[in-house]
Amino acid sequence: MTRICGFVLAAGEGRRMRPATLVSPKALLPFCGVPLLELAVAELRALPGVEQVVVNACFMHEKVVAACAELSRRYDWDIRCSQEERLLNHGGGLRKGIAELAPDADEILVHNVDIVHDNDLRKLIERHHETGADVTVLLIPNHRQYGVLLDTDDRILSFRDPHGDLTFSGLYLFKKDILDFLPDEEAPSILDAFLRAAQAGRRICGMVANPQLFWSDVGTAQEYIRAHGAIADCALVSQPHLREAQVVQSRRRFELESQGVKCTGAIGLGAEVSVVPGAQLHNVVLWDHIHIEAPLLYADGILTGGTVKAPPAMGAAEHPDPRILASFDLDAKDLSMEALPKQGSGRHYYRIPDPAKKRTLVWSSYNPRRRENASFAAISDFLLRLGIRVPRVLLHLADANELVTEDLGQNDLLLEKSVARRDYLFQVVEQIARLHVLGAVAVRLEELPLQPGFTKGLYDWERDYFRENLLGRVLHCPEVWSDVAYEYCRLRTLLLQEPLVPIHRDLQSANVKVLDGKVFLIDFQGMRLGAAAYDMASLLYDPYQHYTADFRLEAWWEYCHQVRMLGGTPPADAVFHAAAIQRLMQALGAYGKLWLKDHLEWYRQFILPALRHLLAAAQASPLFPNFRILAEHALAKCAEQGLKAE
Repeated sequence: MTRICGFVLAAGEGRRMRPATLVSPKALLPFCGVPLLELAVAELRALPGVEQVVVNACFMHEKVVAACAELSRRYDWDIRCSQEERLLNHGGGLRKGIAELAPDADEILVHNVDIVHDNDLRKLIERHHETGADVTVLLIPNHRQYGVLLDTDDRILSFRDPHGDLTFSGLYLFKKDILDFLPDEEAPSILDAFLRAAQAGRRICGMVANPQLFWSDVGTAQEYIRAHGAIADCALVSQPHLREAQVVQSRRRFELESQGVKCTGAIGLGAEVSVVPGAQLHNVVLWDHIHIEAPLLYADGILTGGTVKAPPAMGAAEHPDPRILASFDLDAKDLSMEALPKQGSGRHYYRIPDPAKKRTLVWSSYNPRRRENASFAAISDFLLRLGIRVPRVLLHLADANELVTEDLGQNDLLLEKSVARRDYLFQVVEQIARLHVLGAVAVRLEELPLQPGFTKGLYDWERDYFRENLLGRVLHCPEVWSDVAYEYCRLRTLLLQEPLVPIHRDLQSANVKVLDGKVFLIDFQGMRLGAAAYDMASLLYDPYQHYTADFRLEAWWEYCHQVRMLGGTPPADAVFHAAAIQRLMQALGAYGKLWLKDHLEWYRQFILPALRHLLAAAQASPLFPNFRILAEHALAKCAEQGLKAE
C-alpha cells in the first residue's frame, strides 16, 4: 500500500494578517472558533493511507509545537513537528520535514494551513493514482488576474499565466522524489520543482474542483473575515470537523441575537464571548473570551482578546496604537506625524512615513459614538469590490477605533484647475454609475451598516435646516417659505418615488481625490439608500465649483449613458433638477449654521454661489417657478446685506 504523509505548511509569519498574528501564529488563528491547524490535521488524518502528519513551524514555533502536542493527546493523532530556525519557503520546508520525520513516505499530501475548504481529498488521491501522475494539484475555478493554465490532457503548463482561469488551491499530492527537482538553495519554491520536473518529462497535472464546494484562502484579514460569512450559507458535505464548527457558530450567533445584539455580514465567534445588548457586529471575528461593553457598531475587524471598553467621550486618539506601529514595523521614537487639514465629525487624520516600503500612510482615529465613523472600513471594502476607486484600508482596529489607509496625497477635484478636469469629472460620473447600479443589489445582500436612508422625514429635516439657518439666521425672512411650500411637496414626492440605491450622500469636489490621473472617492462613511439623482446633484451643483449649464447637462447625460451601459435605468431630468434643489437647501442650511452658530467664517463665502446654483436648478425645470422666485429674492437680500463671495 502506498504510504502517504500528510504535511501542513504552517511556518509563515502571516504578515498580511497583522496585528492578529502579532499575538498568535497564523496556524492557530481560529476559524469558526477552531484553530486552522486543527481543521487541517483533522482533515488529513481522516483520509485512508494517511497515518502521520508533519507540521512545519518557524514563527512562534513554540506555540505551534505545543498545539501539535495537545492535538496528539486529545485525538491520538501521530503529529510530528519540523522546526525551522528561519523560513525555508514551501519547498525548503517540505524537503527538511520529510527527510527528517517521514523518510519512508512514498507520497506527500500537502495542505497549506491558511486554506479552508469542503473538497473530498480522497478524490484527489484516487485521481492521482488512476492517472499515474507525479504531481496532482487541486485547482479552483475562480479566475484571478493570473492563474493556472492546463492543456487538454490536464497537464499544468503554467502556474501564473494571464490566460489561466484556475486558482492554485494550496492542496496537492506528489511523489516524494519530486523533491529532488528542488533548486539547490536554502528556501526554494515547490512550484519551481514542479516546473523542472515537467521539463524532465514528469506528469504535473491539475484536478479541477467542483465550483459549488466551499474553498477559501484566509491569508489576509479581509479574506479571513469574509470566509466566515461565506461558509455560514454552505451545505458542507466532506469535512465533519468543519461542519461541526459551522453548527457551533450558528448557535453562538443565534444566542447573541436573542440577547439584543445585531449581527450582520460575516461573523466569527469564539467561546465565552459576551456583547452588551444594543451593539452591532458587522464583518467581525471575535476570538475566545472577548467582552464588549459599549452598545456601538463594531465593523470590519478582528478582535483578539480581552475587554473592549466604552471609548472616552471625545474618542479620537492622538497617537497610533502600538499594534499599528508593530504591524508596519514602525518605531515610535522615530515616528513623524503630519496632521492633515480635514479634521471633523470626530475624526483625526495624520500622515505617517513607512520607510520600509518607501511610502506614506494615513492614520486615522475616530470617535465611534458617531456611528458612521465605525462603518468606514466596511464601506471601503464594499466599494473596492464593486470596482470603485477609494482609499484602501490597510489595517483596522475595530476595538481601538483606528485605521490606516493608503495615502492618496493632497490634490482633489476642488483644487484641480488643469485641462484634465473634465476627464476627472467624467471619471467620477462613471464611478458613481457603478455604485448606483451594481451596488443596489449588492448592498442588500451584504446588510452593509449604512446610515438611515432617505425618507420623508430626512428630506423634511433638510428643508427645515434650510428654513432655520439660511432663511432665518442669515436672511431674516423665514416667511418666504410659504410661497414654495406646495412646490416642495411635489419635489419631495418626486424623490420619494425614485428607486432606493446606495448613494455617497456628500459627493462634492473636495471629496474626490486626484492621483496619477485617476479619481478616488473619499468621505463616504455617510453612505445611505436614497435617490441616485441626489449624488449627481451634489456633484454638478457643487457650490465649491462653477460649471456652465451646457457642461452640467453634458455630464448628466454621460451619467445616464453609463447607467444604461450597466443595465440600469437613469432618473428623469425632472428628478435631477428636484434633487439639485433639495441638495442645495441642505448645503445652504449647513453654511448658515457653520457661519453664524459655529462661528466658522470660512463657510460664509459659499452662500452666494449656492444660491446662484439654486436659481439655476429652479430655472432648468418648469416644475419649480416659485423656487426660482425664492432664489432671486434670497440673492437680493444678500445684496442688501453686502454678503459677497470671496
